[in-house]
Order: sequence, then structure tokens, then C-alpha cells
Amino acid sequence: MDKSNTLTPTPNTTSANGIYVRGIVVSNRAKALARKDGSGLSVVVEHEIALQPGVAVWSRYLDPKNEPGLKVEGETVLEYPKLKEFQTIQLKVHRLRTDEHTGQVTIRHAELIG
Repeated sequence: MDKSNTLTPTPNTTSANGIYVRGIVVSNRAKALARKDGSGLSVVVEHEIALQPGVAVWSRYLDPKNEPGLKVEGETVLEYPKLKEFQTIQLKVHRLRTDEHTGQVTIRHAELIG
């Protein structure tokens, strides 16, 4: 077979592919968690997003040392980055999962588009 006639796949360079979620921000909350290795605290910020039908929870794990808008005192989160409630947002989702018993959608990794 002539090697000059073989097709080589080209990587897809468009970023328009993927899963997009559009919904309304219903609530924001934050919790401080102790790391298992004992190296300090990590903060999980959860945003509840109303979908049609149902609700998805977008969880973001933040490091208090690297995030400027995050203030933690002991194990209490004083300030954290919030999304404006009742605002429509759109996310490009990289990782999500659903609970097979309750049907709850949890977004693990996403980019805020608008």
C-alpha cells in the first residue's frame, strides 16, 4: 500500500464541542474542609443552578492561599466568590456526574462563559 495515500486524523481544534449548561443561579454556599494529608484547609464553593427540569450543583475547590477573594478564619468561611443570585449563566462543562438514585447532577469542572 502506498503510504502517501493514507489519511492521518487531524486534531479537532474547535472549542465549540462539549456539554453546555444554561440555568439560573439559585444559591451559593461555602464549606472549609481539612485536607487528608494535614497540609491545611481547602474550601469548596457550591453554586446551585436551576435547570429545566431540576437543579445542578457546581462545586469548585479553592485554595485559601491562592484565591484573593476568599477569607477563612479557623474552619469558618467568612468571604468567598459568589455568583449573583437569579442571574442566568452558561457553563462549558468538562466533568459532571449524576447520582443514579436521586438523579442529582453535580458539575465537577466547568468554565463560566456568560
